[in-house]
Amino acid sequence: MLRTAAASSVLLLAGCTTFADRPGLDALLRPHDDHAVAVAALVVDLDSGATVFAREAKRLLRPASTMKLLTTAAVCRHDPDGVITTTLAADGAPEGAVTLFGGGDAFLSTAELRELVRELRRQGVSQVRGNRITVVDALRGAERLGEGWMWDDEPSDFMPPLSAVPVDGGCVTVEVTKAAGGLQAKVLPVPGPLLLDVAADAGPLRVTRGVFADVDRILVRGHLDDGGPVRRRLSVSDPARYTAALLAAALRDEGMLDGEANVTIVATAPPPATEAPRATSSRPVADAVRRTNKESDNLGAELLLRRLGGELDAGAAARGLAVLRERANTLGGGTTTLRLADGSGVSHYDLVSAELLVRDLVDMHRRGGRALAVFVDSLPVAGRDGTLAKRMVGTVAEGRVRAKTGTLSGVSNLAGYVTTASGRRLAFVILVQNFVGPAAEWRALQDTFCARLAAL
Repeated sequence: MLRTAAASSVLLLAGCTTFADRPGLDALLRPHDDHAVAVAALVVDLDSGATVFAREAKRLLRPASTMKLLTTAAVCRHDPDGVITTTLAADGAPEGAVTLFGGGDAFLSTAELRELVRELRRQGVSQVRGNRITVVDALRGAERLGEGWMWDDEPSDFMPPLSAVPVDGGCVTVEVTKAAGGLQAKVLPVPGPLLLDVAADAGPLRVTRGVFADVDRILVRGHLDDGGPVRRRLSVSDPARYTAALLAAALRDEGMLDGEANVTIVATAPPPATEAPRATSSRPVADAVRRTNKESDNLGAELLLRRLGGELDAGAAARGLAVLRERANTLGGGTTTLRLADGSGVSHYDLVSAELLVRDLVDMHRRGGRALAVFVDSLPVAGRDGTLAKRMVGTVAEGRVRAKTGTLSGVSNLAGYVTTASGRRLAFVILVQNFVGPAAEWRALQDTFCARLAAL
């Protein structure tokens, strides 16, 4: 754990810029003084603890997906070698009712679910008794969306409703093709409870679903100039119910389910008996952290936050946020230096400072070991992968920057580590807020900021 003195050193240095080390960042950001757009930044040398550059470092701004740094860093400190398990069990063989126990795996796929079914069959379960399927969703009854999430972002795939047993990220793909006289569409991998309402018109292609009503009705409107197919990804309103439909389809394909499934969704259930046939999918926490940060996966961050809160239940999010607040206090913050509403940064209520984010990055570096290795490996690499795959390509920053992006409407952030051309190791944050229009200009500013650091 980072000692109090170490945390204090960052606090004391945050206001002191070593002018000899300024890599032209003052001139780069000075045009934004007294501008409508807020720009805050902080750069700290990881080896000496010296502040290389500071600008509005204490200003509270929306973190967007840089919030994932706080969440995943906490998970890496707590349990970098943990495992997230999903279990499919039967209460008997060759015939038995089946139960799927969700463990909060945001990245469970249809293919993995089908493999669980095949494994259960290999263990001698050939028929689902009474077609009874139970899905255990420990977050059943909790809020389906995070605090401060925008209702009109539904049904975007980046903001699926929260569940401990999602498959394919709680989303489906709608495939639309041109047909004689209009359009035709299908839901992949299976329709489940979803209904398609397709009607061609002269407008551009629109694919959505109901939000407050008709939440299972997918509306397809517009036209295609060519034959397609065009694929659009949408969240489902009830991931556990859709997972049950996927499970039923997999059981039916294996000849284990005859007729309509008798589905029950519950928040808790007794664990399977020791001797019961079972199949388990195990995902390393390190893999979940990596995919959460590389892909900026919001569901991944939210389920990792709830893992921090201990047992998965309706109170797990609040307990996870309490862990993050406690950590912020340890790093020298306090209740007036941040506001945390979720673990992903989707919430418009989140407020953090560049200083807090840098403190967390410095703390992870000083901690070292397995926690740091998992954390650093999860960060996108400039010009190479993740959300930075197409950024800083061909610049000195390519391959030298590992950082997390953060984007909302009017928000563009970047935070992480730089290894400079001379071998210096830096932690940096640059937060840009309250702009109107595309983020391209501000991403370019961040990329230039990183290139100047990398050239040191």
